[in-house]
Amino acid sequence: MSAKYLRRYLSAAHLYLGLVLGGAFALLGVTGSLLVFYPELDRFLNPELRISSRPLPELNVQHMFERLHEAFPQRQGVWRLELPRASGQAVFARYVTPEEKSPELFAPLVVALDPATGTVINSRFWGDYAVTWVYNLHYSLLSGKTGTVLVSLLGIAFLISVCIGFYIWLPRGRNRLTKALPKIRSGSRKAVYDLHGYFGAYAFGLLLLLIITGVGLATPQWLEPFVYCISSKTPDFKVESIVPLGAAFRIDANQAIAVSLNKFSGSQVRWIEAPSTAEGVYVVRLKQAGEPSDRFPKTYVRVDQFSSQVLSVRDALKVSAGDVFFDWLHPLHNGEALGLWGRWLVFILGLVPGFLWCTGLIRWRHKIIAKNR
Repeated sequence: MSAKYLRRYLSAAHLYLGLVLGGAFALLGVTGSLLVFYPELDRFLNPELRISSRPLPELNVQHMFERLHEAFPQRQGVWRLELPRASGQAVFARYVTPEEKSPELFAPLVVALDPATGTVINSRFWGDYAVTWVYNLHYSLLSGKTGTVLVSLLGIAFLISVCIGFYIWLPRGRNRLTKALPKIRSGSRKAVYDLHGYFGAYAFGLLLLLIITGVGLATPQWLEPFVYCISSKTPDFKVESIVPLGAAFRIDANQAIAVSLNKFSGSQVRWIEAPSTAEGVYVVRLKQAGEPSDRFPKTYVRVDQFSSQVLSVRDALKVSAGDVFFDWLHPLHNGEALGLWGRWLVFILGLVPGFLWCTGLIRWRHKIIAKNR
C-alpha cells in the first residue's frame, strides 16, 4: 500500500474515531481535570470542611476512633482514617463496607472530623456527593466493574486516535523542523486545522502518559501479565494478630503509630486502619521521602493489636521494579508526582481532548460545506 493510500485510510479512521467517540474522550478528560483538585473542590463546595485557620494540632488518633464508635455505634466493621496533611483540613474517616451500599464496587461511608475535638462535621456516602460522583463517572462511567472495562477500551481507542493524528501531522519533505514549529495561518478554516494539529502534536507524549496510566488504574489486570513477566511481584502475606489466652491488653492506635514510625524513622503517617476483630491488625500507611505520592503512599506497616509486634512491612523504596511501575501510575496520572506544577499540567491536559473534539468537529463541518459547494 502506497503512503498516499495509507494516509487516506488513517485519516478516515482518525475522523470516525473522533466523530463517534470524541465526546466520551472529552468527558473523561474534563472529569479527570476536576479530580486533580477534588479535595480542594470538595472543601470549596462544603464550607464546613474548612477548619478555622489554626496550627495543625498534635492529633490523638485513638480519640478519633473513639468518637467514631460513639457517633456510629452500629458500625462495628473496619474504620480507616486519613490524617490531615496541613492546617485547615479535617480528619476523614471511611467505613469501608456499609451495609446500605452492598454490593457496590466502592461506596464507603465518609465521615469528616474536627482534628482538635473529634467532633463529627458531616457524614456522606461515597458517590452521593459531587466530587465522588465525578470520580465514579471518570473511573467507571457509573457502571461498576463493567464501566472500568469500558473506560479502558475508550482509553485504548483514544490512544489509537492520538497516534494516528500524530502520524498524519508529522511534517514531511525538506525543513521538517521548521514546519513543525507552531504557525497559525489566517482564515478560519486554516486556523482551526492548525490549532487542531499543533495542540494534538505538542501534547502527544503527555497524552500517551495519561492514557497508559489511566488504563493501568482502571484495569491493572490487563497490564500485570506483561509487567510481572519482566519483574517479579513483591509478595504481600496476610497476617493476623495472635490472640493470647485469658484477659488481653490491646494497644491503641497511637501506640501502633509509634511502633510504625520507629520502624520507618523520618516518615509521616497518612492513613491508619484499626482492627475490627480479635484477629485483626493495625494497618499504618506511611509516606517516606522519595515516594511519588504524598496522599496515597505505598509503605505499609501491620502491627499486632496485642503484642505491638510488627507482623509485616511493605517498604515502597525496596519493592520490585514491577511494583514500582504500578506504584507510580496514580501519582503520574493526577500529576502529584511532579508537585503542584504537575497537577496543574494534568489539569490543563485533561481539557485537551475536549478542545481536539471541538476543533475536529468544526474542521469536519468545513469539509462538508466545501464538498456541498
